[in-house]
Amino acid sequence: MEQRQAIGAAALAALLTVARCKGAPTAKALAAIRGVRDHLLQIDCDLEALAPISPDQLAERVQAVTADPQWRERILRGMTLVALLDGAPSPAQQQLLEQAAAALAVDPAPVRTFGQVMEQRLAMVRLDIARRGFIASAARATLEQEGLRGALGVARVLLRQEDTAMAERYRALRHYPAGSFGLAYAAFIDRNGFGFPGELGGPPPPVMHHDCCHVLGGYGTTAAEEGAVLGFQAGFERVDPFYVLMFGLAEFELGIGTTPFIPGERDALDVERLFAGMAHGAQVSVDLIAAIDPWDHFADPLELVRQRFNVLPRGRQPEWPASITR
Repeated sequence: MEQRQAIGAAALAALLTVARCKGAPTAKALAAIRGVRDHLLQIDCDLEALAPISPDQLAERVQAVTADPQWRERILRGMTLVALLDGAPSPAQQQLLEQAAAALAVDPAPVRTFGQVMEQRLAMVRLDIARRGFIASAARATLEQEGLRGALGVARVLLRQEDTAMAERYRALRHYPAGSFGLAYAAFIDRNGFGFPGELGGPPPPVMHHDCCHVLGGYGTTAAEEGAVLGFQAGFERVDPFYVLMFGLAEFELGIGTTPFIPGERDALDVERLFAGMAHGAQVSVDLIAAIDPWDHFADPLELVRQRFNVLPRGRQPEWPASITR
């Protein structure tokens, strides 16, 4: 606990320092810093008492406690996320982030993405998110689990073609036993007016893995809930959590549409909910995107599947867009 307190205080000072680059931090940047403190670090720390910290001071304080590079990587990613939540990205923030990456001696990939957002090189932002985030992980899982059938399913979606056999397989989930995971997934699709994979206009099969996270974790589909479920995924996935969260920022905060299925929105994230989702996901015992095939569990009771993977109660009810609330 002393180690977490010492590193946490240095990390929070660094988050505040980047948020103050342009003056007073925005309310959303401060909410993100509080979210890191309360949900991820879980330490008692008065933010107002923290003095600014230079990159060299930050590296020195962290190195004095632990040589584990994971802490340094997390701090740089946290600083970058806070900067992206602090209004329009600025050259001063980028310079500070570059200095922090060098002092901490960690991969500066998040800083490059920050620069791409600042310079409006949006195609590169989308590419980084696709390569490094959950989309690629879900696609690999689909190909490993379904082989040629999964690859053809993705191809048909891209070609706007129906896959009748695939669609019928998913529609059959509507007739699974009451209380089963499979029936809950089908109900989630129907409640939101989504299509099943294989249906004309439906999503590619990898999206099913993300939708199953909604069902297992108890997350709705408002913009704030989509951000929360991405936080949930970032907590358990074995990919860079920055790019999982970056998907949420791009879609629901920065207005950068990264998928043809969801239009980009601005200022719609609830960052406290996002970091609460990360803490929720960190308790899950397996990567629900890449390490399980939902079809192996659809026939089982939903509550049993949650217990199987240590998906604990979230502590709040899912929320739905007004147009589908019932």
